[in-house]
Amino acid sequence: MKKLIYVTFVLFAFTACKNNQEKETGEEIVETEQVPDMHTSQIALDWQGVYKGVLPCADCEGIATEVKLNDDQTYTIERVYLGKDDQAFKEAGAFKWTEDGGSIVLKEKVKGSPTLFKVGENYLLHLNQDGEKIEGELAEMYMLRKE
Repeated sequence: MKKLIYVTFVLFAFTACKNNQEKETGEEIVETEQVPDMHTSQIALDWQGVYKGVLPCADCEGIATEVKLNDDQTYTIERVYLGKDDQAFKEAGAFKWTEDGGSIVLKEKVKGSPTLFKVGENYLLHLNQDGEKIEGELAEMYMLRKE
């Protein structure tokens, strides 16, 4: 019985050493399981709070925007169209995280289409309807800063 345990141990140790050598020399490609990156904005950042900024506007001076994100995954958003009317447009609701945990989707009733923001360290970056970063000369203006 002792011999069987000893032989099993030796075979196991030999197999482990052989696999390590193959990985180092590259003789055999060994597939390893990908471990998901657990450092998403949802998990790693202190995303709750109030974010403010002035977003670009096609027919006004800008859209003063304030977004408040709450721990319970609810939000409030307030917009004032500068140079048009001082009336604030407010909405509240629930938001959800994208599958990768890096962006949020506000399901707004008034606009009809969802509003997407990439969540970064102390900022929200307004994304286009496809969830992509807005490019061009005004790209830097699509950011709301955390207060």
